[in-house]
Amino acid sequence: MAGSQGLRGLVGVLIVLATAGCTNDWSVQQKQAPENMLESFSAPQTPETIDAVNAAQTSAVLESCAKAACITIQKKAFGKVFLLLASGITGGSAPQWYDLKPLVVSFEKNNSEVALLGQNYNSIYKEIKSVSLIQTFKIVAEDATSVTFDWGKGLNRFVVQSPYDVDAPRGGKGDMTETSVTSIPVMDSFTQGIRFDEKNIELTQTSKIRSVESQIVGEGKLANTEKEETLVMNIQIRSYNLSGEFRAKEFDKSRRVGFFVTKVSKSDLSQDISKLITKWDLAPSKGPITVRITKAVPDKYLQAVVEAVAYWNKVFGKEVLVAKAGVDVDAGPEDRSIIIRWVPWLDAGAAYALGQSDPLTGEVLRAQVFMPAAFTKVGSASLVQFNDRSPVLGNNAIACDFSESIQKLDALLVNEKSDSQRLRLAQDSVRATVAHELGHALGLRHNFAGSFSSKVSTDEVLNSVKTYFKDPQHQGLATSTSIMDYVGGVDEVLMSARIKVEALPYDKMAMKWAYSTDDKDLDESVSKYCTDDDIGLADSQGLEIYGCQRFDAGNNPLRRKFVDAVSEKDNLVNVLFASILGRLFPVDGTDVSIDKVLGDTQKWGSVNLESLNFVANLLMDRTKDGAPFPAFASIENVKSGNILYSRFGVDESLSKQRIVAMKEIGGYSDLVAGLALNSQGVIDFTWFLKQIEELKTSGILEKGTTLAGRDYQLTAEQQKKILEFYQSFGVANLKAFLKGILTFVPKINAVSPDQEGVKHVYSSFLAPQIVSSHDADVLTGILANIVLINSQEKQVRVGPGLNRTAKLLIRALSIEERLKYLPWMSKTAMRADLQQHKDFLHGIVFKDVAAFVQQIDPAIDVNLMNSEALGKLSAGLATQGLVDVTGASWLASEIKLILALDILQ
Repeated sequence: MAGSQGLRGLVGVLIVLATAGCTNDWSVQQKQAPENMLESFSAPQTPETIDAVNAAQTSAVLESCAKAACITIQKKAFGKVFLLLASGITGGSAPQWYDLKPLVVSFEKNNSEVALLGQNYNSIYKEIKSVSLIQTFKIVAEDATSVTFDWGKGLNRFVVQSPYDVDAPRGGKGDMTETSVTSIPVMDSFTQGIRFDEKNIELTQTSKIRSVESQIVGEGKLANTEKEETLVMNIQIRSYNLSGEFRAKEFDKSRRVGFFVTKVSKSDLSQDISKLITKWDLAPSKGPITVRITKAVPDKYLQAVVEAVAYWNKVFGKEVLVAKAGVDVDAGPEDRSIIIRWVPWLDAGAAYALGQSDPLTGEVLRAQVFMPAAFTKVGSASLVQFNDRSPVLGNNAIACDFSESIQKLDALLVNEKSDSQRLRLAQDSVRATVAHELGHALGLRHNFAGSFSSKVSTDEVLNSVKTYFKDPQHQGLATSTSIMDYVGGVDEVLMSARIKVEALPYDKMAMKWAYSTDDKDLDESVSKYCTDDDIGLADSQGLEIYGCQRFDAGNNPLRRKFVDAVSEKDNLVNVLFASILGRLFPVDGTDVSIDKVLGDTQKWGSVNLESLNFVANLLMDRTKDGAPFPAFASIENVKSGNILYSRFGVDESLSKQRIVAMKEIGGYSDLVAGLALNSQGVIDFTWFLKQIEELKTSGILEKGTTLAGRDYQLTAEQQKKILEFYQSFGVANLKAFLKGILTFVPKINAVSPDQEGVKHVYSSFLAPQIVSSHDADVLTGILANIVLINSQEKQVRVGPGLNRTAKLLIRALSIEERLKYLPWMSKTAMRADLQQHKDFLHGIVFKDVAAFVQQIDPAIDVNLMNSEALGKLSAGLATQGLVDVTGASWLASEIKLILALDILQ
């Protein structure tokens, strides 16, 4: 669908229709077949009536094929153009629909055969007719006005072209001079009758096809595996309407909105094409588009599906879609309709849509939407967060997180009673997902910049979620400007509620533009646009696009990623407890072994702070082998074609965007302190232990009601095992927490091999416009404290004959880790006043070493030792038998740290 109004390529002869619609061009009239297909095709005549040249020889053939797969074509229909549509279902245990792009075809005849030809509507020469031979069929009878041919087993190949084309981003031309098309070979097939009516020749063909699956095996070698599959295809052939009444429209070259397109060559040009957007004909005379909802949609989700349909009427400001429920599950695609099919798969990762449009104009003819039941599964993470951090039911409101990846929720999923609050969240998920897929069926592409363009702040989102269940009439928030965005968690919940009452700005703008005659409706202040092609381009350069990511959230992704990480940390124990309860006491009443549940929960025991990498990569200027090596690009640089400037660190838009984002946070030191420090301003390295203690003393460890609404009571043995499970992750969560904090710290000379094994030196430095001297000072102080953090207490043996005990606090980080992190405190990396932090750190460590040595031998004064003597102290004491192995190891590591501090600049 991308081209000037009324532009059509046609069957090897390019025909330009008048923009007003109809034309009297003789070549159009010559190719136009009668609208009534019975004037061109019919079932074969009987042997008694046929006036065939060789009637005696053909009567037996006619008698058999008249009841099977023969077609009579009027000779006047040869050379006319028809539209061939094929839709079908794959075989196997998980059948799926298979819609092919419609083909413009014609029938031609020689002495003994009828040929089915695919017309090349991208032909560039008026003088040369360009066609592709699809198949020939044997003529079995002929008279003065008609020919009867044997359709036989049907098509021996299916031409495969994408039903959804996309515009080549950044002005790519796209070569239309190709001479071949992709096809699926048919190994065997049979045809189940042929039906003739005024609109179509229609038949069903069951075919065995061969497909090739490629896999990489061993040492990067490619292995092809041939597979056989069955396709049951519905094939329709109809007259192709050349009237030109549908008003096609060129895609937006400025790429401010995105539609799927159909590509048609321009007259007299070999490598320039018109890209016409895919859209429906909304002429009043055509009436609304019917959205057929199959009976498979569960009753509890039917209203949500109907609301998704109604959303698009809000977008258009009039009734464009009409919902029709209760459609048979076996119903096939119908013209001027979108069918919504419920797929009972709980493990599917995506819903999807299929559409078939006129290949010459982009007019959408029919479409399908597939909605897997997986989108009704609801996770526990944000539900706990906004239930006052409680993992059980109480009197407070509940909200839930639809994560960006369904498979990541597998260990946190709980089936709910039909009347549970979580049903509302499942309905929200269905409404948003169906509305999204209907957008595709209406022609729209993804817009991943929708949330970045939202006028709703992070605080508004988080505050609204807290009241969502308290107010049944809550109208949600426009957390994105488009339902064609990917948003997750609470943002999707609120957006889904919002679309019940209003149209989102980008969707409204895009559709208004699509059905207007100019570009005046496009306004990037309403919403930016960024799609899969842009992400793919950035990815090819090792970059991410700030503000254009799948499942990013909010108009300040930097702050939102940070907030999500803090929420993950603050709610870890209760989220895990909700998950444990949900699987230990499922709704169906079949209790599960506590050992099995805890075993399945092992992989979720450590806090996941990966989202902090996003924050650090955005705020730090990185280098590789001394050259700029950024992680992000701006939407502006990618869409303008200046992505290589971003690749080398020249991206003014990105610089401005991260400054704006940081202002909302308050400063770099506020960011780090928000994760690392408690209310007393010290590193909260006991956060996980505190959460365990809160659970232990809350009363809900013994009994309560699960989020699924089932009463539970845990035995003393079950409680003991749950607490032991948590405690086993104490050190792991401390390490994960420290690692999260250290993502904010610049890296110097980090060596990493690439895919070829070549080692490269990476460095990162806090961007000057992001960090102040105060920020650097706070961060350096936090880093100094991390080096000192203790994880456990141990008793060691000291003194002559190891006859005394001494108490040691073992550091959380190994000496190797501490020595690795220490250089990050340098002036070069932090731009901070190092000396005061160095003195503080040196003083603490030296004091601990001196105190320990005094317990070993009061006569030893480390203050009098030079660096060489200090370095030999631990080994000497161990050799004399004055300290055990644990104590000697601890002493050696602390002395290494002191010596490293002495030379730190």
